[in-house]
Amino acid sequence: HRILPFVFGISIFFELLKYEKNNELLIFWTNGITKKKFILNLINFAIVIMFFQILIGSIISPASQLKARSILKNSNMDFLPNLIKQGKFLDTVTGLTIFINERVSEDSFKNIFIQEGDLFDLKKNNNQIIFAKEGILINENKKIFRLLNGKIISTNNNKLISFEFDKIDYNLSNLSSKTIKKAKIQELPSSKIIGCSLSLLNNNIYIDDMFRCEKSRLKNLNQEIYKRFIKPFYIPLIALLSCFLLTFSKVQNNFTLKSTKVFLYVFLALIISETLMRYAEESKIQFISIMIIPIFLFILIYNFLMIKVR
Repeated sequence: HRILPFVFGISIFFELLKYEKNNELLIFWTNGITKKKFILNLINFAIVIMFFQILIGSIISPASQLKARSILKNSNMDFLPNLIKQGKFLDTVTGLTIFINERVSEDSFKNIFIQEGDLFDLKKNNNQIIFAKEGILINENKKIFRLLNGKIISTNNNKLISFEFDKIDYNLSNLSSKTIKKAKIQELPSSKIIGCSLSLLNNNIYIDDMFRCEKSRLKNLNQEIYKRFIKPFYIPLIALLSCFLLTFSKVQNNFTLKSTKVFLYVFLALIISETLMRYAEESKIQFISIMIIPIFLFILIYNFLMIKVR
């Protein structure tokens, strides 16, 4: 939602600028194609890109992110060997930190440090530190980390307890990832976001199994609606602003200055489209006003551009 409008605006501007400098626009004018028809064709192309972005932002992207969330939610610890890297701390698992000093092979390691619990505190009985000289990952339905020649230090009733071992099997199958397993707003279907937002704006109750529809989330919901459905409407507006390059010629002395002004207008439209998303507040009137701004600007600028073209 940020990259596509920016790339589209810059591309259209510099392509029209290049056509003017290479006298390629004269081919259209000398073959009876009016500037108005040229502009309308460019706007139609921009509308296609606009609907393309709405399709991606409102349907494809949320559905793919939700599918990825579902895969992570139902996954087990089979991805652990791929996450373990030599000389790096692994803390993607809740309440567990693993450090590997040396990786000998895919499933064999040396100098392993494991800490259970977020902080080592004597007042807590769930803290434990394990150090082993060697470790081997074993797949036997359950994920087992076999540790060899090491020492365990744990807390119990404000006391430290330590003992050495020759071999222990550390079970990883019951450990859960830190990955958020509930769907985020950007992963929710558009129909649910719109339904929740309309219900909250009208002080109605909306109940859904995927997420909690609360008044505190209304601003984020409206911002997501703006990002998916309103922001793409600035793409035709950007194309329209770039068409002001057609209102003057490169033979004019102030061609560079006018081209720079057009570029600044395009850039300003991009900034406005990004900035207004922050003002998609809980107020119904304010949100509706933000929705109609790109349409109002498009109609206003289009009429002004048609006067300039004539």
